[in-house]
Amino acid sequence: MMLALIKQQVAAGLSVSVLAHHHDPSKPYSESQEIGATIHRIPILGTLLFVPLAISGFWHLKRLLKAKRVDIVHAHLPNVTCFGLLLFPRYRYKKLILHWHSDVIGTKPHWGIKLLYPVYRIFEKALLRRADNIIVTSHNYLISSKPLAAFQDKCTVIPLGLEDTVELSGTNNDNSKNVDNERVDSMLDNDNVGALCIGRLTYYKGHEFLIRAMSLLKDKQLTLSIVGTGEEGDKLKALASKLGVNEQVRFLGHVDDTTLNLLIQRCDFLVLPSIERTEAFGLVLLEAMRAGKACICTNVEGSGMSNVVEHEKTGLVVQQSDSHALANAIARLNNKTISDSYGELGRQRFADDYLVDKIEKSVRALYLQ
Repeated sequence: MMLALIKQQVAAGLSVSVLAHHHDPSKPYSESQEIGATIHRIPILGTLLFVPLAISGFWHLKRLLKAKRVDIVHAHLPNVTCFGLLLFPRYRYKKLILHWHSDVIGTKPHWGIKLLYPVYRIFEKALLRRADNIIVTSHNYLISSKPLAAFQDKCTVIPLGLEDTVELSGTNNDNSKNVDNERVDSMLDNDNVGALCIGRLTYYKGHEFLIRAMSLLKDKQLTLSIVGTGEEGDKLKALASKLGVNEQVRFLGHVDDTTLNLLIQRCDFLVLPSIERTEAFGLVLLEAMRAGKACICTNVEGSGMSNVVEHEKTGLVVQQSDSHALANAIARLNNKTISDSYGELGRQRFADDYLVDKIEKSVRALYLQ
């Protein structure tokens, strides 16, 4: 999403510099011109509790603030490197916008995160105080966020957005061994993707309830393709085997962007069965709606998923952690007339509310306030 926003900001005539982390600890600092913006990629030592450790990030941030005439600092949280902004005087930039993607503490936080959050919270609160405006991606998330409760007057809801089209062909530079290339190619050639679920194989994504739902379906011809890798992978595959749905549920591992877009284009509908508000928005729902696909999501309190999917219009919103509810929704969308109708309305909703050029205009209006 951020790549799409940056592209649109450049197209609108803004001068954009981006400070981002490398994902690979072996890579040194680099600077490049991409999509019309200057991209500064800072090295990391590794990750700790899912957080990239970029000690030099504070120095690079200071250097950029000194070297450039900065009007707006647009910082994305959670991100420890952003705390470096507290070290530098406000005259280095005119306005600070925080983009709040999610709270640090979820329903079932990692014990290490829970232990260290009181320290993190000190800096988080100080940065929230310093901010001129805070962007939150959905109304649901705004009203349920404890860290934002004292700063509601600074908050503006601006959803995530995407470009209208995607590239469905190109060179695949991803040599990941997680991809079952033969199987994926066969599915794409025969338009046999079925229902599609995309997301990291971790507990809050709710894959367990989705696999159990597949075992409850009367129509055993219905298939589910799951894209993603993660720590729950072996456990979920064992569950599928135990429930006897190995042939119905296909684990595709990691796929490159081109293949992912093709899977979305050729699936019957998308299912996002997340079980907690760590799923703050569900960007994959927009990717499906852009392709004219109906969506199934869950009604997690505080998550933006049910803001994106309109129940009985662009898809179905069902009870979280409920395999029977998921099974009923899947069986209902197995009706092509219904799924096509929802998909068409979803495509229109995407065009009306989630095109990145409209999102960029909302962000720019906040810049200029």
